[in-house]
Amino acid sequence: MYGNPHEPWNGVQRFYEFHLTLPGELDVMGAAQQGQPFPNIGFNKDVAWSHTVSTAKRFTLYQLSLVPGDPMKYNYINSAGVEEKRKIETVPVTIQLPNNETMVRNIYVSQYGPMINVNAINGRLPAWGTSNLAFTIRDAASENPRALNQWRSMNKATSVEDLVDRMQDIVGLGFVNTIATDRYGKALYADISTVPHVTKQQLEACSSAASGPVLGALIASDLPALNGSIAACEWGNDADSPQAGIFGRSNLPFLIRDDYVANSNDSYWLSNLEEPLTDFSPLLRRRLTPFLGANPVDGVPLLMRSRMGLTQIADRLSNKDNLGGNIFNLDNMQEVVYGNRSYVAELILDDVLTDCRANSTLPLTSGATIDATQACNILSNWDRRNNLDSKGAHVFREFWRNVDFTETTDNAFSVKFDINDPVNTPRGLIINDSTRKALGDSIAYFNSKKIALDAPLSSLQYVIDAGMNNDKIPMHGGLGREGIFNVAQGPDLNEDGTYRPINGGPTYMQSVTFDNKGPVVEALLAYSQSADTTRPYHRDQTRRYSDKEWIRLPFSAGEISKQAVGNKIQLREKFRPD
Repeated sequence: MYGNPHEPWNGVQRFYEFHLTLPGELDVMGAAQQGQPFPNIGFNKDVAWSHTVSTAKRFTLYQLSLVPGDPMKYNYINSAGVEEKRKIETVPVTIQLPNNETMVRNIYVSQYGPMINVNAINGRLPAWGTSNLAFTIRDAASENPRALNQWRSMNKATSVEDLVDRMQDIVGLGFVNTIATDRYGKALYADISTVPHVTKQQLEACSSAASGPVLGALIASDLPALNGSIAACEWGNDADSPQAGIFGRSNLPFLIRDDYVANSNDSYWLSNLEEPLTDFSPLLRRRLTPFLGANPVDGVPLLMRSRMGLTQIADRLSNKDNLGGNIFNLDNMQEVVYGNRSYVAELILDDVLTDCRANSTLPLTSGATIDATQACNILSNWDRRNNLDSKGAHVFREFWRNVDFTETTDNAFSVKFDINDPVNTPRGLIINDSTRKALGDSIAYFNSKKIALDAPLSSLQYVIDAGMNNDKIPMHGGLGREGIFNVAQGPDLNEDGTYRPINGGPTYMQSVTFDNKGPVVEALLAYSQSADTTRPYHRDQTRRYSDKEWIRLPFSAGEISKQAVGNKIQLREKFRPD
């Protein structure tokens, strides 16, 4: 099993590594975000698991029909068909300020949850009271107090089947998919998480034109929005759900296989090419409108990174990657992960180069032109990877960033998406004036910054080690939009044309297998264990990432004893009855 959630490198979402033992109850190792007492991602003697962010929606907006002349009341038809005037409650909140001062601000709450000033989010939406409308939100995750119990239970799993049962019983994961494997050779994908109980039929009925144009516009923007003036649009309930208003175990997708499963922050529907999952609520999808109406689709184009992941699996199982054999083991899995292949380059670069050779004078957005001969020669020699020594990766990256392209659509390609060939379609980039400008502008940009078009990626992409005189640690990897499986990215470009320091991408990377003694694990926390720049463990693992290394994790008592550093510290709490 390989897992690598791509979370921010700073703030409360930062992971830390630990091994937790509660005698007779828990023996689990992995990583958790700050303040979590149980590993969110990790392994025990039987099971290893990881998470990716799910595409499922966790909330719905509700459009309220205000009582004319009173913006603090709204009309509501209850389940008996009786119209009521319901109040928007005012909840004063006291905020502590410095110097013992306080500030009081009001939060306004409907029966569904907090009111939202949607006009402040998007100026095209109506301000509170316009046309007697207002908007409120109901959030399934905010009603879920079970997350810690969920991870505690997962920490005890003895097989992937047992892991599924534990997730289905609690349904405590708030926003993530789960990937897992066990020592019996089974693989699991699941999106067993808190999702509002809104069916396709209910979403269509409760956002219909009869409720006005705003709901339709929100749905088209992939925001689930319902008519809040009628009880029929309240969330439904499943008898097998532990929480009112969310889907229960029978309506949430999972798949157990003995070959493979994969997920790269994409929809649940295609974790294995041989066994797609369909017919769940549209709220489990990233996009809504393709799954509504009389002829809903089963799938939309995958993210480029998802296509890369599935391609890498196929290449490994067929030995097209020339790593030997036709199975994954710990070593070749790590080679695949650190291969840094660019799926988009593999998909479209040949077409771009053919056009460039035939039309080497490219237009610029400014109206000028540029000779692309040198750049296209460099791109033809590029290894189409994002390794430290890859030359030309930056030119391609900025070209692709300039292309007007949305990953889950196919309007940029001549061969459209085919549900029966989801990895290889869409393809055939449409070469036109816009794509030529995208390449021309990329070349002109780096020329203007005096950065060589064949500069190695190591000279442009890095992390700062503040504890070592701001030493730059070169970083491999790239953008998910490029189809780079090993995501590593910063905010954008510096003024000098280099990339701003990586602050997102690889986090707790674990590669896990099992032998007859238990788990065999090599892992890495890419930003390192300590956020304190004065500590020796602030960037030590980051340097290992740069060198494509791994750390063998000790799990058994014997392994731990051999690798122990320093003295054992025992903390005791004295009970004081007073």
